[in-house]
Amino acid sequence: MNSLIGIIFLTLVLAILPGLALLLRVAPTAARSALECMTLAIGASLSLIPLLHLWLTWAGIAVRPPMAPLGLVVFLVIALISLRRIPIMTPPLTPDGSIWHLVIAGSAALTFWLRFEQIRALVLPAWVDSVHHALLIRVAIEQGAAPLSLRPYLPVEGLTYHWGYHVFVATVALAGGVRSPEGLPHLMLWSGQVMSALMVPAYAALALRLWQRPIAGAAAGLVVGLASVMPAYYVSWGRYTLLTGMLMLPAALIALDTLRRTPGPASAALLALLLAGLSLVHFVVFALTLAACVVLLATENSTAWRQTVVWAGTALASALAITAPWIVLLASRMLPGTGSSAMHVAGNAAYNALPLELLWAGTNRILLALGGIGALLALWQRRRAAAWLIIWCAAAVLLANPLVIGLPYLSFITNEMLTITMFAPLALLIAGGAAAIDARAPMSGFRRVAWRLSAVTLAVGVMLWGTNQWRTIVRPDTVLAGTADLAAIAWAARATPPDARFVVGTVGWLYDVDRSADGGWWLLPLAGRQVSTPPVVYNYGASGDVAAIKRDTAWLRDHGASASAEELVAFMRERGYNYVYTSERPGALRAEPLRQTSLFERVYEGGGVAIFRLRAPLN
Repeated sequence: MNSLIGIIFLTLVLAILPGLALLLRVAPTAARSALECMTLAIGASLSLIPLLHLWLTWAGIAVRPPMAPLGLVVFLVIALISLRRIPIMTPPLTPDGSIWHLVIAGSAALTFWLRFEQIRALVLPAWVDSVHHALLIRVAIEQGAAPLSLRPYLPVEGLTYHWGYHVFVATVALAGGVRSPEGLPHLMLWSGQVMSALMVPAYAALALRLWQRPIAGAAAGLVVGLASVMPAYYVSWGRYTLLTGMLMLPAALIALDTLRRTPGPASAALLALLLAGLSLVHFVVFALTLAACVVLLATENSTAWRQTVVWAGTALASALAITAPWIVLLASRMLPGTGSSAMHVAGNAAYNALPLELLWAGTNRILLALGGIGALLALWQRRRAAAWLIIWCAAAVLLANPLVIGLPYLSFITNEMLTITMFAPLALLIAGGAAAIDARAPMSGFRRVAWRLSAVTLAVGVMLWGTNQWRTIVRPDTVLAGTADLAAIAWAARATPPDARFVVGTVGWLYDVDRSADGGWWLLPLAGRQVSTPPVVYNYGASGDVAAIKRDTAWLRDHGASASAEELVAFMRERGYNYVYTSERPGALRAEPLRQTSLFERVYEGGGVAIFRLRAPLN
């Protein structure tokens, strides 16, 4: 299953079916519409699959190929026999409801097409994060378990990097028969764009729940899919874990609202599942969701407040209980003070600087203004959801800047993270403004028709503008590899020994953690060959192993591109490397100096990429 259609189909099935089956059994009345049902099903699926991997890994049971398709059959049977438990699943057939649901459908369809148009030129996923995501997916497939140990590829045990996304994609691979690492690039790119497109109906469903007007759902879907540069731009960074977490966020907030309205065991169980899943998929989104829970409870003034608090506490305690092995591992691996590894609890001011270029990227100035107007309009109408969203945003800013109240920075919540996730609250606040204006519009007659026509025309204009504006979204300097690199990596997997060790071009990246400059970086996840600059998750290893790798990467960063052939040979022999990967990309090692010496033998060349083998020293 390497075809585009096959990956799209399996991604959708695995993102919806398991969660739908569980939702129908645990909380069938949580969703008020088909849109909410799908959103909750997606969140539940993206939680359930990692949780199953967590406990199967803890029990020592490997997930092997027959288990994935058999599991889908089981979930399908459960869903079919539970369909009678679904209450009404269709929106009211009013003119407004029909029109705005058509706008949501149109936005989702255009976004779906656009997401694949945006990656048309990509052969391999872009930038830094993609490389270690591919490695973790490979490990999850091969081990049939959560990628807590990265051996034999990296000296890392007890990995505390969130891995929920990786086991989900590994399950897609197992269900579709993807066994070879060669299929990972397409699998990551295509499944990631499917999840990016699913943001549209997910945030539309949440906006509908919060503002209770169909136009709100259409506005939120338009912002997330076609008006905002985020989350579409995540593909240029390879931010697949954050993408998955932000896709789950609407489901978690719908579940939270369900618990507020109908506190009880069913709503608490649903919220617990989603919180537990988020802690495995992306810890920042998990923390932001917890902040939303606290703000909701603090601003709740209903007569059932005490009951709501009890069931919310039960949900959180249950989430911690069902992720106990993971929570214990995180606690045991925490490091005091600051450092380049996310295992350090404390952050620092330099790392947490506000990235103005991201704050004002794309249409963010307009969206921030519209979000502010939407907040004011919704507050003017005394909408409780507006106060909740505004206070939640303030709480998130405080989490990223605890120095304001005398506490140290946290390493995992930064102003950059808030900047690239602010599309979510902005979409909801803009939706609230649209709902407020719609509520004040004429209820019937010519003026109602004129308002509806004007609003739909504006929505269509945004759809067409966004489809054209964001067709090219991947930044060229984040593309580190292309077709020639893929061919070279395939050759290395066939023609070099399994214990081959490659020197690759290296440049600075984040503090004392360096990155590779070209496609040679992909040798480890795709060919299983060791490289001098490994994926950055090596930083989660033991201090001695991390220090040894950083010594190599620092030398290559400072001297590799300018080193003479003799200096490179001395480095390689001292550290046990026997191949050199060269290319024409900025910062990469160059082939020409190696051609001019008998110390190296060129063993591969094509498309500007060359591989050299270090000759054995003469006796």
